Amino acid sequence: MKNFIYRTYRLYADGFREMTVGRSLWALIIIKMIVFFAILKVFFFPDILSTRYSTDAERADAVRHNLTINQ
Repeated sequence: MKNFIYRTYRLYADGFREMTVGRSLWALIIIKMIVFFAILKVFFFPDILSTRYSTDAERADAVRHNLTINQ
């Protein structure tokens, strides 16, 4: 089992080390995902609890109420 894990690691390590075009493609993919998730976070998942409630106790009560009423 240890030999299999080592050979698998070496396969990927050597593969990533020998890439030329792949490195720029991976960099593009990572940048694209960071931008994509940043836009999703800002526009589609706003922090509603902080805008509607001023204290942590009010937020906790609202979450508790919504969790128990929808069962």
